[in-house]
Amino acid sequence: MPKRSFAALVLAVAVSVIACGNGHQREISKAFEGFKGTYVLSVDKRSFMLRVHDRSGDVVAAYRVAYGLNPDRSTKLHAGDNRTPEGLYRIIEMLSMDAHPGSASYKKLRAMNIVYFRARDGHYRHGRPEVDLGDNAYGPRFFLLDYPLDRDRARHKSAIVAGAVPLVRGKFAPVGHGIAIHGNNDEASIGHLATSGCVRMYNRDIVELERYLVIGTPVIIYGE
Repeated sequence: MPKRSFAALVLAVAVSVIACGNGHQREISKAFEGFKGTYVLSVDKRSFMLRVHDRSGDVVAAYRVAYGLNPDRSTKLHAGDNRTPEGLYRIIEMLSMDAHPGSASYKKLRAMNIVYFRARDGHYRHGRPEVDLGDNAYGPRFFLLDYPLDRDRARHKSAIVAGAVPLVRGKFAPVGHGIAIHGNNDEASIGHLATSGCVRMYNRDIVELERYLVIGTPVIIYGE
């Protein structure tokens, strides 16, 4: 297990008690079924916290996050709704700006970070809708989740029937994709509703988080 400071240990114990009190332990234990790794992640929308759980259910690390800027805070229904999905997912890709410059991991994330996001397209600095989010939006790490799953596609179809999915150029908005846990270029946004649907972390935290992860790590996202 990575070394932690005394303060981090105290925080981990405190948030572990909170997590147990919230009744999430059963879901966390279930997430370990069929998974050979050491840690499971949980993201609690209510507290804006990402927690790392070991196999005993204890919290070994906890980090502040941002997530989808839609004020209803509900689960994702379609692309462009600015919501973060809820449920059990798994990490299927890990990209790093600290990987070898010739590696696919580095090249892919570098290409993503070159993209310049403009306020006029809905990508802006937290609390400053007139200011472009800019480039380097994903920071030093990008951990892709396996959204959408079959349950997400089923929810999307139900939302279409219910009239909750808008038309985009004459077609219903798709279910969406590309949901990830990643770094940021707007630290003021952490702890707020601020993203298009991804989970956003402080850059120093997501670099540290990587040590707990492998491909296939379960991630449970809890709603309000």
